[in-house]
Amino acid sequence: MDAVSKFWQTESTLRQMTAKALGEQLHSFLAKPLDGGFCNAVYLITANDKEMVLKIAPHENIEMLSDENNLLLNEAQMLTFINQKLSIPIPRVILHDTSCTICEAPYLFITKINGISYDKVIQDLSEQERAQVKHRVGEITSKINTIQHTQFGRPQLPDSFTSSNSEFMLGVFRMLLDDGLAKNLDIPYVSYDELWNLILANQEAFDDCKHPCLIHNDIWDGNIMIHNNMLSGIIDFERCLWGDYLLEDDFSGYGEIDQNFLDGYGKNTFTKMELRRISLYRVWRRLAMTIETPYRQFTDEGRFNWVTGELRSEIENLRRLMNQ
Repeated sequence: MDAVSKFWQTESTLRQMTAKALGEQLHSFLAKPLDGGFCNAVYLITANDKEMVLKIAPHENIEMLSDENNLLLNEAQMLTFINQKLSIPIPRVILHDTSCTICEAPYLFITKINGISYDKVIQDLSEQERAQVKHRVGEITSKINTIQHTQFGRPQLPDSFTSSNSEFMLGVFRMLLDDGLAKNLDIPYVSYDELWNLILANQEAFDDCKHPCLIHNDIWDGNIMIHNNMLSGIIDFERCLWGDYLLEDDFSGYGEIDQNFLDGYGKNTFTKMELRRISLYRVWRRLAMTIETPYRQFTDEGRFNWVTGELRSEIENLRRLMNQ
């Protein structure tokens, strides 16, 4: 999906950026814009018989959500960090340039993961192949979550770090609600005060999570790469944070939790508090998709109506869980 935040470049600028990444003169060059994502401009770069992915951050003049500052920096640092800690199929950093000399925004070159995103080929896979993909996603997610930290927080936002999950998540929700209020965005079915009071009432549930770990936070079907009908890698690490493992998309995204994922992850039961936390994180994801609408300048009313309907349903589910 295109968005105002995507900072597309001329071929001349892309050539200069690529030459810097390779450290050599270009003998051949091709730049193909890639779809998907809602924030960065992304290209597949083929140059001197090498393939790389180029991600360009939004221009500094583009207004973003408050928690989206320095996302590309976060991805560069997290990819480097995880590759030092784990052996899993993810990209490696080639060049992260924050000088804004060639391009008027930071950019990142990373290695290309072979394949096509899972969302584009899922219907072409057999039931057994889809089960194997989700099982592998569970295994990889579990490995990422084994990396522990002493505090909850977003690496690219130092002021977000706290010693408790409730303090961290209250900050996450408050930041998001303030972004919506700043745009005078009306959320159907619920007021900002009602939402805030609902979140405040769940501090005990948040604090049922005591130990922060590394969270990818965005392993949806578009960020799972498939090659030869098998998982070939996981991409897009810009939204990594230190938090509750139940924040992972396969736990708190959309739809039912896939049993194959759970088998791969190694978790098959949930406590009442865990179910409440999952619902809280689902509210957060739906709220974020709602409030980003004016910032991305999306004009698709169908998308807005769908996600606000999802938000309403999850708020109702959370209230039921709170009364059990």
